[in-house]
Amino acid sequence: MASRLSGIQSVERAFAILEAMAEENREIGVTQLSERLSLPAPTIHRSIKTLVALGYARQSESRRYSLGSRLLYLGDSAARGMASWAQPTLLALSNECGETVNLATLEGDLVVYTAQSPSRHSMRMFTEVGRRVLPHSCGVGKAIMSQLEDIEAKKIVKHTGMPKFTPTTITTWNALKDELALIRENGFAMDEGEQELGVRCIAAPVLGMTNPTAVSISGPQTRVDKAFITKYTPSILTAAKILSTEFSKESVKIEVKV
Repeated sequence: MASRLSGIQSVERAFAILEAMAEENREIGVTQLSERLSLPAPTIHRSIKTLVALGYARQSESRRYSLGSRLLYLGDSAARGMASWAQPTLLALSNECGETVNLATLEGDLVVYTAQSPSRHSMRMFTEVGRRVLPHSCGVGKAIMSQLEDIEAKKIVKHTGMPKFTPTTITTWNALKDELALIRENGFAMDEGEQELGVRCIAAPVLGMTNPTAVSISGPQTRVDKAFITKYTPSILTAAKILSTEFSKESVKIEVKV
């Protein structure tokens, strides 16, 4: 029993280290990890040596650490798994509205695009699956943060900063706080060219997920106009509910298999 508990603790430490690296989003030293995780430096050092040996962490010449390339394989596999159950709903919504539909989730302080159904138009919005963006400047990011308590959302943007990408990017916490309150009231978020000029996005929270998640419709502002938003907002809200239900079913399947 003691050996089993020790093994569980080792796994927990390893994931805690990896998550701390992801949150730091840059190289980090053993002392910093020790302080952040409240673990002795020798314990951190032993765990991280194993992670480096397995390729899940890498050590630079400065003897600091960052995430390793082996995680890309896991990330790709996770993204494919996410796409497999979500894709029918994303495709149905994309076929209905004619624009690109994305699914994104919160990982650490960043929003990661996990699945997509592209528009059939020759001029369309394309976001690579696996791309990471700051949450304050995009529809999915704001829809995701609307699921958090304000204190949590504020902590995220305090860590990431709120850089200005376009003239319409929200760059202050007070303005973002007001926007999140509006999203909670309306049930959906808007991106008015805040990440990329000329792009408009409608996004809705997908509730009940392991990590805060959102689905979005993105397209040129010339096509995603007021009439488009009025027509398809109910559709994306319905898609968000379907995705939430489908995820619950998928979780039950996994529990049964285990």
